[in-house]
Amino acid sequence: MSTPMRWSDSYRLRLILGYVLVVSVLAGAWAWSLYGPLTDAVIEQQQVHLQSVAQAGVLVIASSEDSPVTVVNQLVADTDLRMTIVGSDGTVLADSAENPSAMANHSDRPEIIDALRGTVGREVRRSATQGFDQMYVAVPATYRGERVALRVSESLEKISELSGNARQTGLMLLGLSVILALILAARTAARTARPVERLADAACAMAAGDLTSGVPVEDGAMEPLSAALSELRMQMKTRIGELEAEQQNLRTVLDGLDDAVFLLDGSSVRLVNRAATQMFRTSAAEMRNRGIAEMGLPASLSSAIADALTATSSTTLDVGPDPLQRYMRLTVVPLGVVDGTARHLVVVADTTDRMRLDRVRRDFVANASHELKTPTSGILLLSESAANAASDGDTDQALAFLSQIEAEAAHLRQLVLDLLNLSRLESTPSADSMTDMRQAIDLSLTTHRRAANAKELELRVEFSAIEGVDVYVQADGTDMAIALDNLLANAIAYTETGAVTVALEAAESTVTLRVSDTGMGIPAEDLPRVFERFYRVDRARSRDSGGTGLGLSLVRHVVERAEGTVEIASEMNTGTTVTVTLPRAL
Repeated sequence: MSTPMRWSDSYRLRLILGYVLVVSVLAGAWAWSLYGPLTDAVIEQQQVHLQSVAQAGVLVIASSEDSPVTVVNQLVADTDLRMTIVGSDGTVLADSAENPSAMANHSDRPEIIDALRGTVGREVRRSATQGFDQMYVAVPATYRGERVALRVSESLEKISELSGNARQTGLMLLGLSVILALILAARTAARTARPVERLADAACAMAAGDLTSGVPVEDGAMEPLSAALSELRMQMKTRIGELEAEQQNLRTVLDGLDDAVFLLDGSSVRLVNRAATQMFRTSAAEMRNRGIAEMGLPASLSSAIADALTATSSTTLDVGPDPLQRYMRLTVVPLGVVDGTARHLVVVADTTDRMRLDRVRRDFVANASHELKTPTSGILLLSESAANAASDGDTDQALAFLSQIEAEAAHLRQLVLDLLNLSRLESTPSADSMTDMRQAIDLSLTTHRRAANAKELELRVEFSAIEGVDVYVQADGTDMAIALDNLLANAIAYTETGAVTVALEAAESTVTLRVSDTGMGIPAEDLPRVFERFYRVDRARSRDSGGTGLGLSLVRHVVERAEGTVEIASEMNTGTTVTVTLPRAL
């Protein structure tokens, strides 16, 4: 769509005004000639005409025998002319309009003086006898051998009438010529301006961002400009396409980042990626073109950004925790000054999980070191005691110490195995792993039946809900064996009397495993933490039972690797039930 153009800026109007100016100058010159030179030309022409009549009259009176009055009357008969014969002394001898005897002496008349001297005399003045303006032309003549002046005159009214008629005709022609010239100027201007206006409209459309409309193909003098605009349009379209592609790639890259990214123009946000909107729960539209302090960021983060903007080099700061207990790493990079305003790239990384993992890792290393230190220290101490007892000849005491060494070594071995299993479970599982839950439960029960019989506990299996149905879960077989072994080991270890029951149910897309016991139970305040590594409800009892504090943590890792859920419910002195829900392999 073309851009509206004011009349004062119209190329066509300027062309028309140029033509009008030229026509006006020519028309003015024409009009001036009608009122100046034309009048002079008419007077000059009439003077020549009167001179011709006078000279013709000279020939007539030189050969005529008639009286002067008769001659002049005959010469100007049926005309508007007046003829006068003046003697050499200025006496009027004859006049076609007045009585000569009544006329004054003409010796002082300029035209008569010139004629009596032998030249043609001309004069324009008011007639003393007739009382109106006359034009006089006098020529030298001879009448009956005497030098006389023959004068012919004409009223200026007649001459004015002639010039007026000529002027009127000229003005009519002038008006017609001006009209035709203006029409021709308008058509010429339109024809000349039309290609320029079309190209101007195309240029305005390009300037407004519309590169879909083509550039009109012109010929003649406009052909190079048309070709240049067309080439410019193609180049702009190509470059804008490249810029849009680069911008889209940049947007895709920025939106693909997990870190929040802001581009600051001064202290105002110009660009923000998707991660920032998710991290701070604010839309991009609400963040854009607003100051850092107005975006609703945590106060500690806003303050840190404001301080970093004053630095001349890249700045990296750790900020937190915020009210949501999040830790963030802030990086501010100066990008230079554009149009007098400093620009900065601000990157905010959420390090909460990293901080939590670091804390968990530190705690794990500390706990693992402590757990490993206890049995190894016990083994060293017992071995020294056994050696001392053997050297003293106390064989029974030495054997007792060796039995305790064996128990500590078994505990140490179990701890190492649990740590290895924990390390294994932190790796990525195979996507196509499947396990037959009925078979996995049977194998695990076989392994733990001896320990249950030793405590006179009954191991029960409830498969009634899956009678005649194959039940497979999307989980690794070794993982499921680790989870079942730890669930059964815990249930047997913390149950003194009664039974341990394993129940299996299957729905359309899930499989539910329940391991219940009739043991001592878990206090309600400890339930939220039982899946933590090395957490023990009763450390003294756990030590006696040989537990490592990693059993339920291993169960949680197995379930999470299989994208399932695990829950625990317990009542003191009644029992505990652990419920595991896994995706069913269809």
